[in-house]
Amino acid sequence: MPRDGTRLALFIDGANAHATAKALGFDIDYKRLLTEFQSRGTLVRALYYTAIFEDQEYSSIRPLIDWLDYNAFGYEASKRVRRWRGTPQVQAQHAR
Repeated sequence: MPRDGTRLALFIDGANAHATAKALGFDIDYKRLLTEFQSRGTLVRALYYTAIFEDQEYSSIRPLIDWLDYNAFGYEASKRVRRWRGTPQVQAQHAR
């Protein structure tokens, strides 16, 4: 770790990161990403931003969110409610 007092924060746009990784045909190793940032300075915060549909019984993103939360990432998940008319309502859910 550098001793110059470098402070870092990592903010991940989950939807775009997932779509880009899928389009390029690879998986993102979040543990390695976290370790890389920690080696470059003091990691103050690591956040993953995503949207979760509230009316879904199962969300494929949930296991990743749980893993990230357990492994020192925080997350911001905006709960979205599907509506047939108008725009979706958004409600923020904060962790850590």
